[in-house]
Amino acid sequence: MTDISVFYRLALALGIGFIIGLQREHSYFDANDSHPAGVRTFALSGLLGALLPFIGSLMGSQVPFIVGFILVGLLLMTSHFVNGQAKKEGIIGLTTSVSMLLVYLLGSLCWFNRLLEACAIMVGLLSLLSFKEQIHSFAQKLSKEDILATIKFAVITALVLPFLPNEFYGPTGLKVLNPFNIGLFVVFISGISFIGYVLVKIVGPGKGIGITGILGGIASSTALTLNLTQRSRGNQSYSGSLAMGVILSWSVMYIRLFIICSLLCPSIMMTLAIPMLVPMIPGLMYAAYLKYKEDKTRNVASSTFTNPFELMPAIKFGLIFTAVLFIANAARVFFGNEGLLISSFLAGFADMDAIALSVIEMNANNSLPEKQVVLSILFAGIANTITKGSMVILFGEKTMKKAIIPAMVLILLVTGGLIGVYW
Repeated sequence: MTDISVFYRLALALGIGFIIGLQREHSYFDANDSHPAGVRTFALSGLLGALLPFIGSLMGSQVPFIVGFILVGLLLMTSHFVNGQAKKEGIIGLTTSVSMLLVYLLGSLCWFNRLLEACAIMVGLLSLLSFKEQIHSFAQKLSKEDILATIKFAVITALVLPFLPNEFYGPTGLKVLNPFNIGLFVVFISGISFIGYVLVKIVGPGKGIGITGILGGIASSTALTLNLTQRSRGNQSYSGSLAMGVILSWSVMYIRLFIICSLLCPSIMMTLAIPMLVPMIPGLMYAAYLKYKEDKTRNVASSTFTNPFELMPAIKFGLIFTAVLFIANAARVFFGNEGLLISSFLAGFADMDAIALSVIEMNANNSLPEKQVVLSILFAGIANTITKGSMVILFGEKTMKKAIIPAMVLILLVTGGLIGVYW
């Protein structure tokens, strides 16, 4: 009997090659431009990648697939040599040739019934091919320091993290320190910060303090607050806008933290929604008021953000997270829930991410009820707001201080009211 799935897999391999071939054909600007492959060749390459393993399975050998891959590679090399000799500027690009080899391999994935993987890789490949100008533009904006810092982070993620012990250490009753989990949190938070850093690079300077505040909330609201506070001293006329950017970063910080906690522990997402999203409402409303109050929109150069993949900040975060996790558990064991709230408040002065992730980890291990998770995060939020507000009061320009104090008071009142509700 005819196996319909055989035709389906061969057809999908042909379709993948056809779609990628369309993109490559469309990328040629000159109709007379010589290139190694077009739509038909790509479609045939995908079909060949599925057909040869099919033949190999009938023969009981994968030699046809390997020989086919080598022959396709040799044909592409020959095409490069011929076209390169014909063009005055020399050898043509390798993108199309490498893409066709990938299409051949995607065809083989289709034959081995890895259809979802083949389609996912096809989408990724199409994205890389289609966003050529944007990718090159982004690469040109990167500095050597950015690249080196990113390499450091890649080394930590790929070479250090997998080898960290996935076991719990600590004194009896306090075995809560897991090196792998701690390293994973460092990588996770740094990855979220990198999203903000990439957005800053893409948006570029001069796009407005409001966008800077939103992006700063994604990267680091504390760093953004200090940066814009320092700017206020030399830009008194922009104090209202700078205060708006700072308040936006505070609000976005709550959204970012809620998303992180929800991803790490989806079962507690609904419980965290009100205590983590309500405190941002007065901030957003007051930021809108400051925006309305401004006579006209003023743009200044966006804040300078350092690459979040620097090695020392990652290590510092790991140390803070480790210390907070241990202190929070020790306070809970020796002093009960009240001790945990005190430690959460003290930790919030330095960093809100660390205490939030710590209590989420404790809840995931069934060692902390949801009520205490909520109260700990709210206490940390109060301390963190006091810290950032104090930065503006101590170092900011006079007009910016006046603009920031009402927002600070509103957020503290709302957070304090939530503590009263959940107590």
